[in-house]
Amino acid sequence: MAPISRLDHVVIAVPNLDEAAATYRKFGFALTPRGFHEGKGTGNHCIMFGKTYIELLGVVDATGAEGRLAGRVKARGEGAIAIAYGADDADKTCAALRAAGIEAEDPNDLSRPLDLDGKCEMVRFRNINMPGLKLPDTMQFVCTHLTPELTRARHEWQLHPNGAVGVAKINLALDNPQSAKLELARLFDKLENTKIEIQKRDQGIREGIVGLTIRVTEIDAVAAMLDMGRIPHSTSRQSVTVPATAAHGVALEFTDD
Repeated sequence: MAPISRLDHVVIAVPNLDEAAATYRKFGFALTPRGFHEGKGTGNHCIMFGKTYIELLGVVDATGAEGRLAGRVKARGEGAIAIAYGADDADKTCAALRAAGIEAEDPNDLSRPLDLDGKCEMVRFRNINMPGLKLPDTMQFVCTHLTPELTRARHEWQLHPNGAVGVAKINLALDNPQSAKLELARLFDKLENTKIEIQKRDQGIREGIVGLTIRVTEIDAVAAMLDMGRIPHSTSRQSVTVPATAAHGVALEFTDD
């Protein structure tokens, strides 16, 4: 059995977290309150769905920004920079990764404070970094939630005005798609809650994650919100697409298929 079975979230790096949050609200997403990663200098807003989410991540304390993600945010600029796979038990998953011949570091404890009704709660994670993976310009790691009840503590965080319900697909553009497919095959047979699609990179496009497909309940509602927000987009019979230039470095395709 492959060590990974599901996606947890996708990380989008943004140079200005407040501006990115305002942009994604115009797309019709509900965002979680701004979070701050203890000792890392990074902050986030998350776009929550039932089984996945999108994390908008930016450096909010340049003097204290430490760690791999902070380094990637500063080096990459805006755009999707990481795929976080989900697991229930970090230690068992780490052992399974190593048994599959994948370099896996010991689980790393992380936390961020969350203010709920005036009470400060601590959202806690255990992440497994896999530094030997070579997917270009993309970190891959495993995220386990030690406080899952706090990750989606408010049901309204999942009630998006645009009707979004999940990440249907992650789109990668690479110079060597076959090599990436072989690497991903070591991690999982099939992800139960999303797809990863790999295409040959066109000239002028940066390698890595180039787009996300978001499943929505009503495609016309998305188009109406984008029109209202004066967001550049194109439409087809089954989808609405916002170009990467208007979505902080990653193209967003909305579909109700």
